[in-house]
Amino acid sequence: MANGQQDELLVNCRFYFEADDITDKLILEVSGLSSETPAAGGDKVLGSGKQAVNLRQAAPTQVKFSPVTVKIVATNNKDLYQWYEDCNRNDGGQSKWSEQRKTASIVVYDQNATEQARWNLDFCYPTKYEGPKLEAGSNDVANETITLVHQGIKRVN
Repeated sequence: MANGQQDELLVNCRFYFEADDITDKLILEVSGLSSETPAAGGDKVLGSGKQAVNLRQAAPTQVKFSPVTVKIVATNNKDLYQWYEDCNRNDGGQSKWSEQRKTASIVVYDQNATEQARWNLDFCYPTKYEGPKLEAGSNDVANETITLVHQGIKRVN
């Protein structure tokens, strides 16, 4: 509780994804907002000393970031695919992925469409693109999925 008021409860169904100039998408799902700092040594015994005293020590190591997956309603706009292609095209060893990295955000809104939470992904780019599964008898909308890697995740709101 902040200032004597109850904290805003976040709901899973009011969110948005954007990456620099890639906006105005209908987002179905975002997953993989995860980072961890594994402990060196962790729960392992590092050695046994005099009088059979076991040494345990946990110390932080490098932060690991999970890839973020974004599932989007497919339209005739192909900017997500173009971003993937621009990052992963190999023109004789001259891939331009580093020039195509973007800052992306995942934003959660309340019922009044006011931003309540934001996670920023630093220097992200797509490493996987999946087109829609097309099925003659289906009544679902087509969707595209991109998998993003990044250099950091930070909750800023």
